[in-house]
Amino acid sequence: MKKRFLGIISLVVVATATLATVAKAEDDFKHFGVRFRGIFVMPDAEFDSRLKPMGGDVTNNIIPELDLEYFFIKNISAEVIAGVTRHDITLSNGAAAGLNNGNVGSTYLLPPSITVKYHPIPDAKISPYIGAGIELTFPFLYKMNGVGDFKIYQSVGWAAQAGTDIKIKDNFYFNLDYKYLNVDTQVRINGVKYKADLNPHLFGVGVGYRF
Repeated sequence: MKKRFLGIISLVVVATATLATVAKAEDDFKHFGVRFRGIFVMPDAEFDSRLKPMGGDVTNNIIPELDLEYFFIKNISAEVIAGVTRHDITLSNGAAAGLNNGNVGSTYLLPPSITVKYHPIPDAKISPYIGAGIELTFPFLYKMNGVGDFKIYQSVGWAAQAGTDIKIKDNFYFNLDYKYLNVDTQVRINGVKYKADLNPHLFGVGVGYRF
């Protein structure tokens, strides 16, 4: 995983340096942007086949999110997002492992990500974009009732994005955004590791300001 992570970071650094060089030629527009969004987080969870008899799932959540954006040129930008989300862990057939049904645990997730975005019509009042990049997910304060040894591991994966900025007035924008985060991780239950793919869909609505 470390080699994979370093490879992805190297590509991002090279792309960023190249775009920064090009950006020197275009300084007649606002380079920086900040947004505040409300995010509906909908995990598309899939667990190890050994855990499937328990009917495990992870609940949805709604969270606030802050993102920062830098425009290298009018059509190309990089966006960094940060937010913390909490999810309950549920079982529909916990009896298969001697556990109760319903909510049996929870976890917090910190999933910072960086994407490079393409804006095909940046000067339009309605300006769509697409993007792709990397995500890192850091689980913390995780627990499972009745299980003394429980852990959710960190993950490194890819992120895909699409959305649109709608100009309201001057440098203010309304924003609609969708992201998919490839969160393939593992959980440890009583010393045994299992595959756990969380893969959340993020649906965002918010406002932004360019400066």
